[in-house]
Amino acid sequence: MAIWRCSLSHTPSQQAAWSHWRSPPHHEFFGGRSVERLRQISPNDFDERIRLGKPFIIEDAGENLDLVGSTCQQFHERFPSAKMRAEYSGGRREMFVSLGSKAWFEKDRPQRALQDLPGSLAATNAPYVWHVKDGGHEAPPEVRAAVQEANESAEFWFHRRNGAVMAHADTYCIPAVSLQITGQKHWRLMPHPKVHFSRDAPEPHDGGIYGADWLPFWEATVQQGEAIVFFPNIFHETHVPEDNPECTVATTFQIQLPIPARYLRAYLPTFAMSHLYYEGHCRDLWDPYATLRPPKAAKATTKEAAIEKEHASLVASIDDDEDGFISLEELEAFLSAQRHVASAGRLWAAPWPRWFYSEDYFYDWRPESSLVEEMQAELLKARIQDSMAYLDCCPADGFVSSFELFSALRQWHVVHKRLQAAERLRLQGKQHKVHKLELDFATKYAGFAKAEL
Repeated sequence: MAIWRCSLSHTPSQQAAWSHWRSPPHHEFFGGRSVERLRQISPNDFDERIRLGKPFIIEDAGENLDLVGSTCQQFHERFPSAKMRAEYSGGRREMFVSLGSKAWFEKDRPQRALQDLPGSLAATNAPYVWHVKDGGHEAPPEVRAAVQEANESAEFWFHRRNGAVMAHADTYCIPAVSLQITGQKHWRLMPHPKVHFSRDAPEPHDGGIYGADWLPFWEATVQQGEAIVFFPNIFHETHVPEDNPECTVATTFQIQLPIPARYLRAYLPTFAMSHLYYEGHCRDLWDPYATLRPPKAAKATTKEAAIEKEHASLVASIDDDEDGFISLEELEAFLSAQRHVASAGRLWAAPWPRWFYSEDYFYDWRPESSLVEEMQAELLKARIQDSMAYLDCCPADGFVSSFELFSALRQWHVVHKRLQAAERLRLQGKQHKVHKLELDFATKYAGFAKAEL
């Protein structure tokens, strides 16, 4: 499995440029272009693959699941009161279709948009998506309760033969899994293009990336009972070939723990220019892995003295044996001792390393009081290991060196200072100055020559 490593032969200044800004080339970070297929994956191996952030397929994911093999007809019969969205139906208002009708799984619903976009697959049928997690008219309470026994964030995708979903990047900040319930589906995926200027960020929503930016990095076919695991800002497109049941079913859901820490760390400069930041989805959720402080607690700065002071304070607080390296045990002691509680208005005012930063993680579900302590312990354990994976990069050897901690801190500060400055200019109506600002940051903090940009 490919692991991003900074060469030990680099000088500190060279390593600093790479680590702060120059994210690794995709082929170096992810390795080969094949999507690895696995069976009988252990919990530890699963967690490590999630923390790396490279898509993979679990071939036996659906073993012993009654859901696998369920047909569109069976969903129609069991949940006639639910409604689902007819994707690519055109117009301003979303069109919803009842699962209780039959046309959606018996008749084609051709969409020219799927054929006309450059780089897209020449598919005919538009899909239907059932967002059970959103409740409301899509899933009345009794329906949602029945479905969410499996997963609280579940949504279902229904395709007739030769159907497709256009390439897009989701708004999720955590890993996603797509389990193929009936039939097979072909996937094309690519990492978010590395961008140095916000004006070059691709359109993340359906079909927006087609054209020059759409260069699939991986291709794979997911069979019935198999699941593909993918990550935030991975653009993905799916196609249901003709050689399939008349109507196929898949379910997609999210994994809260662990997080793809190494991947987020490697490509933070690009992600801060993507929709995951400018639409406000993830910009605070990932901060603590770099700063080891609660969300919003750190104030971005480019003053070296201030960053060095923050770094020295953290090292003094965490490195108990003063050997210049932070071990997993030292990081555990530091995070476990935190007493800064969640902000007012949260349902659970636990110390920040022991609880979720946003109740959006839960949709409408809330744990019983008997589960809260258990969940806090589980989250703390994951946060410790995720933080170690985020910081331990150069090389990934199980310890966080003083340099690695400084590198992560400086990268976070520079990236977020650039983001704040650009947003301030936009609010002032000075869009024309944003590009110059971003150019200055790229040349000053990453060592790029202007000709490279």
